[in-house]
Amino acid sequence: MRIREYRPSDAADLATIFYRSVREVACRFYNKAQIEAWAPEIGDPGGWNRRATDGRITIVAVNDADKPIAFGDMERNGHVDLLYSSPEALGTGAASAIYNKLELEAMHLGLTRLYVEASECAFPFFERKRFVKVRRNDFEIRGVPIHNYTMEKFLQG
Repeated sequence: MRIREYRPSDAADLATIFYRSVREVACRFYNKAQIEAWAPEIGDPGGWNRRATDGRITIVAVNDADKPIAFGDMERNGHVDLLYSSPEALGTGAASAIYNKLELEAMHLGLTRLYVEASECAFPFFERKRFVKVRRNDFEIRGVPIHNYTMEKFLQG
């Protein structure tokens, strides 16, 4: 496994990783209606590329064939927006390596705080990274009630 910056050629893989992660991993924590609302289909690669290149920092973990197996991004205000692994990459350290790179980038930007809206399945990961729960967020996606948690971490200079 190797960590590198996002490339436009990664867009379709990111769309698939997101879809599979929600459908095959998050399904342990959310019901069928919530999963279908969250990831109804594999997203358009063009949309994923626009998102990944809108000024945020997007990092991918790739296998020996340079194929993405996990990815994460952070907006320049310290918002860790996405962090997803393919089911096969769970437990390999890919998400942790991506997060560590994002935190390093945050420190280079002079940020003092990171925050995230963590799903039930991501909550323990962010706790291990020393984020603390701020609040539970109850909301709807496509008319289906779902929840996540706002968490934050203050960085040491």
